[in-house]
Amino acid sequence: MCNWCAYAGADLAGVSRIQYPPTIRTIRVMCSGRVDPVHMVNGLMNGFDSILVAGCHFGECHYLDGNFHAENRMQAIGDLLDISGIGRDRVQLRWVSAAEGQLFADYVKQLTDITRKLGPFDPEEFRLPLAAVEQTLRSPRIRWLMGLTRQLTEQGNVYNEKLNVEDYKVLLRRIMAEEYEKALIAETMKQGPRSVPEIADKTGLPVYTVSLRLNELERHGQAELSGYEGNTPKFIGLTT
Repeated sequence: MCNWCAYAGADLAGVSRIQYPPTIRTIRVMCSGRVDPVHMVNGLMNGFDSILVAGCHFGECHYLDGNFHAENRMQAIGDLLDISGIGRDRVQLRWVSAAEGQLFADYVKQLTDITRKLGPFDPEEFRLPLAAVEQTLRSPRIRWLMGLTRQLTEQGNVYNEKLNVEDYKVLLRRIMAEEYEKALIAETMKQGPRSVPEIADKTGLPVYTVSLRLNELERHGQAELSGYEGNTPKFIGLTT
């Protein structure tokens, strides 16, 4: 919850004695834009069933556009959770002002109902996808692209060329899918040398996709050939 709006709205709900389910654990931050997507993945890794990010309404952010960055990141992590099979419903974004105690309580009830329908989240079941999602969100390529949202869609480049917002979202989703596939392969190889068919079996990716992404990892010094088992090459990940 952002300090200035959502947290104040929660405080108002408390002093007004508005009832809502005791299902949340509050983390207070100065701005919703301060919430890194990696923080949300860490929450799921540590056994929370869902994550709510709550901040100021647009036009009311005390840091001008922190909530814009929060929305952009939530869109990105939602897409990535869909790609991984975990599902975007595990993370939610809501806007609450300091005067909206009842709305805050309503959102907690709403998220509690959504989470109850989804059921408990088992981090061990999704250990490999979660690790790959975290690695993807730490990727310099993804962080750079997410940081340029407004420059690419509003300000334009030196030639005054701008990306359509929907085109930008499609581009970001495609690149995230590529980075996720590479991260999934890299996480699999941490367990020891693997052949392409073994990686494909472990990750559920097509053999062609594994070969393609493995080639990219090799070119960037993140994987190498470790030997052969008969005539079958085996690869291992490298720490960068």
